Amino acid sequence: MLFFGLAMWVVTPIIGNLPLLLSIQLDLLKPRQRKPKLLSVNNLLLILVILSVSVYISSFEIFADTRVYLDIYQTIDTKGIFDNELVKDRYEFVLFLFLYPIHILTNGSEYWCLFLVSLICNFAVVFYVSKKLSAKYYPTILILIFSTFNYYSQLFYMRQFLSIMLVMMAVASLESSWKIFALWSFLTIFSHLSSAMYISVCFGSKLLSSLGSKINLKLQKLDRVFLYIVLGFLAILVIYITWLIYNNPQEIYRYVNNIIDLLPEQRLSDSIQNRVTNYDGRDTETFSFNIFRIIASLSIGIFVLVRGFKKLTSQLLSLDIIYLISLLQIAFILVTGFNQRIAYLFLTFYGFFFSIGLSDRSKIKPLGIVSSLVVFAAAANTFNFLTIQANMIDIDGWSFFDGQPLAMSAFDYILYFFQSI
Repeated sequence: MLFFGLAMWVVTPIIGNLPLLLSIQLDLLKPRQRKPKLLSVNNLLLILVILSVSVYISSFEIFADTRVYLDIYQTIDTKGIFDNELVKDRYEFVLFLFLYPIHILTNGSEYWCLFLVSLICNFAVVFYVSKKLSAKYYPTILILIFSTFNYYSQLFYMRQFLSIMLVMMAVASLESSWKIFALWSFLTIFSHLSSAMYISVCFGSKLLSSLGSKINLKLQKLDRVFLYIVLGFLAILVIYITWLIYNNPQEIYRYVNNIIDLLPEQRLSDSIQNRVTNYDGRDTETFSFNIFRIIASLSIGIFVLVRGFKKLTSQLLSLDIIYLISLLQIAFILVTGFNQRIAYLFLTFYGFFFSIGLSDRSKIKPLGIVSSLVVFAAAANTFNFLTIQANMIDIDGWSFFDGQPLAMSAFDYILYFFQSI
């Protein structure tokens, strides 16, 4: 598999990344006597994957939001981090905290800006989040991540992508110290205020876990039955709320607006009110809850219901709750036509939620329901990704390598990179 992956990577890196990750997964499944080394073949392959993904993403056709960020970037050395409308209106300064040293080090190069932002994000996703969520099955998670096309919109939704990446870093660090969690949480909220909801979930889960450990709470068999009843009740509640949204989307606004009014973001509240009140379905066509997203959502839902964990950690509880929130967000999009970025965390990073089933703490047999569903979901995701790559030249919207990514070999990637810098 490794030689096949390398051969495929030379021909077309963006597709060859997937068999390279598969070869790493097969290697991790072998019985081991020693701990993996920092400088290993697997880590070198991961760096190869990160570099090729970053070059691919930085070939993005610049327009709209990305152009706004780059315009701010061009003057950030003279105006500073806080002197722009986005920071003044929304207090979201973290992206520009990253852009400032990049501008200084690269003398204001736009390409270096795009490439380094993508490179930093991809390194964090691969070496921090995925490995912390599942040390043994992280390549499978990465296959799902890198075959999800929304993931490649990170330079368009730059602030929001950075924010939700930091959310996942906060989730991944929930089993670590409070200080690390607090750091990622602070950066998350001041990257994009919409992520405060997810951080609240993480904080609540970590607080419950800390209190549980202090009182030495242990789940007996009867306690687990009670827990599953509660989860079943929550599932029914989600279905009921979804039904309410479907029948009267205007009614749900009252609840959404009450939450948003707690944040210093009146324009967002007004935007949601206007969209729901004057719903014309104009954005429905931009969002498609296709068969591939249905497969992913149902697979994760099955993991939540039947995983059989010996211990419900703060990390797992956070992922469970965020998954339920994501289902409500998707229902909101389908019914109201609201912009799909409201569910951007799930649409971009649903691969991370598969760690619920891939956890070593799960009682589910590795070759049972988890493996079958993960393989099926990964295959479906990869097929969809291949289809998009093959037809990109005919698809409106953002494109990479002038809409012909499959025509670019590893040599073309290298040539493109050096010509761009």
